[in-house]
Amino acid sequence: YRAPPPQEQPKPKPPKPFQLPEASRFPTAMLSYLQGRGIHPDLLQACIQAGTLYESRKYRNCVFVGRDTTGRARFACLRGTRDSFKRDVEGSDKRYSFSLLSPNPKCPRLTVAESPIDALSLATLVKRSGGEWRDSHYLSLGGTAPRTMLQFLHDHPHVTHLSLCLDNDKAGMEGMERLEQSVQEDAELAQRVKLIYHNPPPMEFGKDYNEFLCTQIKWEQDVKHKKIVEYHSAL
Repeated sequence: YRAPPPQEQPKPKPPKPFQLPEASRFPTAMLSYLQGRGIHPDLLQACIQAGTLYESRKYRNCVFVGRDTTGRARFACLRGTRDSFKRDVEGSDKRYSFSLLSPNPKCPRLTVAESPIDALSLATLVKRSGGEWRDSHYLSLGGTAPRTMLQFLHDHPHVTHLSLCLDNDKAGMEGMERLEQSVQEDAELAQRVKLIYHNPPPMEFGKDYNEFLCTQIKWEQDVKHKKIVEYHSAL
């Protein structure tokens, strides 16, 4: 009796090299979708100029790009403009996620969110309240894991204040604990990072900062509408 010849194991396919999707020349679907979710046009313009946001030619998705300190694109995630489609581009390096940087390279503050839309919502809320959004960097983790934030902190040695703005749910709460712990366990960061705030959105306005922003905008529109109606009925 002879044993059958060993089956040849199929060789694993090499990972696809990272490549950004081709851009659409007219990003109307992306702009309309993100403005519909309350994101301020000035912030969209800042991202477009920084090369961290554009619309893909195929399927007209929003493309959020993560770049390293040399400006090289290392990561991208797609967000559907017509449905709930979400995906990271193949070959993306998760350490370099989407961020909105303060123009001040010595900016000491970093605001951390789970998704690009939440990061942009936080900056929009600051702008709408009359604050200066450029006083902070904004970072999307693309989830709740610490590695994106740790990479960012090592790449931006002037950051000393962290505002953790993850979702107001179990994963977000546990994520914020884990992020703080990961800073404490890193000798250099534990010395440098002086303040860490846990800032989930208020529960009554939804679980994430985009829901909070949209609720705020709707409330303001309702108040405005009510005033117009009252004004006309008083005439």
